[in-house]
Amino acid sequence: MSAADPAARPAHDRSPAMTAPSDLTVLSSAPAPRTAAAPSAATRTLRYAAHTTAMTLTNVAFTVFTIALPVGMYLLFSMMFGAEAEGQARGQIMINMAAYGGLGAAVTAGTQIQEDQRNGFLRQLVVAGLSPRSFLIGSVIAASAVIVPALAAVGLVGLATGVEATPDRFLLTLVVLWLGLLPTILIGLVLGMVLRGAAAMAGGVVTMMAMAIFGGLWMPLELFPQWMQELGRLLPTYWISSLGQWSLQGAELPVTGLVVIGAWTLVLGVLCMVSMSRAVGLQRR
Repeated sequence: MSAADPAARPAHDRSPAMTAPSDLTVLSSAPAPRTAAAPSAATRTLRYAAHTTAMTLTNVAFTVFTIALPVGMYLLFSMMFGAEAEGQARGQIMINMAAYGGLGAAVTAGTQIQEDQRNGFLRQLVVAGLSPRSFLIGSVIAASAVIVPALAAVGLVGLATGVEATPDRFLLTLVVLWLGLLPTILIGLVLGMVLRGAAAMAGGVVTMMAMAIFGGLWMPLELFPQWMQELGRLLPTYWISSLGQWSLQGAELPVTGLVVIGAWTLVLGVLCMVSMSRAVGLQRR
């Protein structure tokens, strides 16, 4: 064997240039390690909405206040006044108490953001990539979701106790009430971002009671003084009830109500956008 033969040289004497080409190919073609892709804005929004919905629905006090209480009030008022107007009053009572339950769920769910701000959870979400827009959309989705049990509970009890409605009209009524409650969700969000601590929840309760009373959900608006009637017709709750009556009993479509609810939604939407900059934890630092 010749001394010039590369195979005869010790391994430590071989130069790097004499490494097998196949080894270089294997090394250069090795894939780079992959990192997990960051969640999209839509994914973050839905995750926040799902978290908020679950936390709200597992709150026993919330469930009693927004479901059990409106059902109990429907049963009470139905026994007292349900037979009036040849039984149609029972349907109106069902609409009003369903709207009242949905109103409580909407405003209360909106003010829940104050708790997320207080315990620092919302700030953690922002640091993790949740944008203010995603927060707002997720909050609206969550509040819209927790309205459904309140509407459905009163509606089903109403059907079981004598309210006459075809399946399509019943479902249409629930959808109309659900859509009409959008401005009340925004009211809760504004209160949750503007007020601090327990003041947000207290403000939500006061606002809900005022809108229920002045909007004619507890008693007919015609029983109030004239100035209260005029005030009530400026509130979305009065027109939510009127739209529910239109969908369930075939009354005339209250076009004015659509305008009032639309105006409230527009103004409150702008207030939500403005208030977000003041909410704790929503500014990136």
